[in-house]
Amino acid sequence: MAPVPVWRDGSPVTDDQVRSVSNRHAIPVTCTHHGGPRGFANLVASKRDGEIELDPHVDGCCVILLSEDSARVLSEALVGWLG
Repeated sequence: MAPVPVWRDGSPVTDDQVRSVSNRHAIPVTCTHHGGPRGFANLVASKRDGEIELDPHVDGCCVILLSEDSARVLSEALVGWLG
């Protein structure tokens, strides 16, 4: 069973809601610390007040915030790696 995405307030998010929010994207990923099959975890990436927020467990317990400049550096690195 896949994890259920939740909003910051803990309420569940449906697939339609995730797709309908243009500043939020759910990306299937793997958590090497907690285990589980490939693609089992969800990484939610969203833009909030000029920052990019990465929530690797969709529960707000560990959130990574990137400034727009830092997000551009990450974007350039990913483009370089992926071609």
